[in-house]
Amino acid sequence: MLAHGNYPERLKFSLIKPIYKSGDKSSPSNYRPISLLPAFSEIFEKVIYKRLFDHLNNNAILNEHQFGFRNEVSTENASHMLLNEILEAMNSKQMVGGIFCDLHKVFDCINHVVLLEELNFYGVSGKFYNLVKSYLNGRYQKYRISRLISGTFFPEKVT
Repeated sequence: MLAHGNYPERLKFSLIKPIYKSGDKSSPSNYRPISLLPAFSEIFEKVIYKRLFDHLNNNAILNEHQFGFRNEVSTENASHMLLNEILEAMNSKQMVGGIFCDLHKVFDCINHVVLLEELNFYGVSGKFYNLVKSYLNGRYQKYRISRLISGTFFPEKVT
């Protein structure tokens, strides 16, 4: 896959299963969909993630204040930094204001074409770029609710 920049069609399948979060069990919005992938696909996704993350780190692309999805930093670090800056401003008798955005289900809204353009902008190219594009393109899924399994669903293709 790495040598040819092509993700096998057989590994592009996922079975979507809703997992109950909280609240009214009859409301679909109280369920979180999880994707059950073939075991080899899960392993290879980690290889892709590691290579991409190494590229971002080695080329100093990530902002130092990027707290999520990084080892040894977390949203707790972000909360601590924010609280510290607020307290410093208040101690200096400065006005403090904030604007917060709820990025609820943000990963469900990522446009793959834009994502690929961003990867290209940040120097991801060649076979690895083709591999990521192939990984995103032509994926298919079925949904399982209780013991019922839907027909196959094919999302839009990335061009």
